[in-house]
Amino acid sequence: MSRRKTAAELTRQLEYARRREARAAQEPAPKTGAPNRRPKIAVKYGCTSEAATEYTVQASQPGVQFFGGVAPLGLAVAEDDPTPPAGFKPNRILAMVADASPSYVRAEGSGRDYIRYARGARGSGTQSTFSSPISDTSTPTMASVRTKFGTVANAIRANLGGPYGRVWFEAERLPLAESGQ
Repeated sequence: MSRRKTAAELTRQLEYARRREARAAQEPAPKTGAPNRRPKIAVKYGCTSEAATEYTVQASQPGVQFFGGVAPLGLAVAEDDPTPPAGFKPNRILAMVADASPSYVRAEGSGRDYIRYARGARGSGTQSTFSSPISDTSTPTMASVRTKFGTVANAIRANLGGPYGRVWFEAERLPLAESGQ
C-alpha cells in the first residue's frame, strides 16, 4: 500500500509538469539535414611510429590552408601510398580561433548558461576550429614533428583572435594487433 501524497507535493508536481509543457511548446522542431561538409584533400603522411612508412590520409582543406599549406605541415602531395590501418590516428595540430571577448550564451536544449569563447555567433556557420595532420615526410621522428609544430604554431599565433584562441597537438596512435593464426 502506498502512502498518500500531500497537497504540497501534488502542487509541486503540477507546477513541474506545467513548466515542462511550456518549455516543450517553446522548443523549435528538431533540425533536419546534414551539417556543412568541409572539403577534404588526400596528402602523404610520414608515420612516426613505424620507420620508413608513409600513408595517404585525408586532411581538411580549410585546416591545411589555415596552418599555411601542405609544406609547412611536413606533408606532401599524395601518391600511391597505402591507406593507414583501421584505428590509425595521425599526429594532428588543432586550433580554435576565439573572439576578442567571450560571450555569455544560454544553451538551447537545457537552458543553462555558459561562456562561448569561439569565433562567431552560434549558428552563424563561421568555422572556428581547424585541424590538420602534421608530419615530416623527410625524417618522420617525434623531435622533427615537435619542431614543425612549434614553427606552425608561432606562424599562426596572430590569427588565433586574442588571448582565448589556442593551438595544440595530438600525438599519433597506431594500433598494433597480431593474428592468432
